[in-house]
Amino acid sequence: MMYQTRLIRGLRHPDYFTYELKQTEDVGRVWRQTLLLILLSGFVFGLSAFFGLGSEYISARLTDLRPAELEMHKALFIIGQILRGLFYGAAIIYLSALWFWSMTDTDLNRFVVVQMMVLLILLLEQLLFIPISFLLGVPAESSPFSLGPIAQVLTGNTFLINFLASITIFKLWAIYIQYIYVRSLTEKPRAHVLGLVIGLNLMYWLFNALFSIIQFEKII
Repeated sequence: MMYQTRLIRGLRHPDYFTYELKQTEDVGRVWRQTLLLILLSGFVFGLSAFFGLGSEYISARLTDLRPAELEMHKALFIIGQILRGLFYGAAIIYLSALWFWSMTDTDLNRFVVVQMMVLLILLLEQLLFIPISFLLGVPAESSPFSLGPIAQVLTGNTFLINFLASITIFKLWAIYIQYIYVRSLTEKPRAHVLGLVIGLNLMYWLFNALFSIIQFEKII
């Protein structure tokens, strides 16, 4: 029987859904759902850019740019963020699924379904942060969902601040979902699964911290 993905149900009832996902004979082709989620990721990142999230470098050059140049920079920024969102969505779903698949002997599509739920969590976080940032002027590293504000009190190291800002309550929720599903699907020992999940997310957090401190506007 072809498997129909029910992502919201999987987030609300992981104990039941893990059993269903494990027992089904054929997950089926999930590329349509993944494509929709990747497009949704591009839309969410584009929406964030439209409201000015992450466009501090443009704001710093308001007095140096003519109106036409300013609008061009804004348009390029939004386009760039949409492309970033598409890549982000594809990476969260497929690179993460490949990571778990390469370390186990479980069907790749089952991990794809798991990562689709993870992407939904991360996009929800991004959506909820838009009004907070837009109305209060809060940058990403100061998100109330993250350890960023605490890090800024403890240290002035930009890399460390951005690394800790990558750790949020939503990402911890995503880690919990990954752990529950990967352990159920693979039946690996708890420590082994926890190592796989933490290792994957640690790489993402380190990459995000490095990406955040690179001043691309100076490179370009």
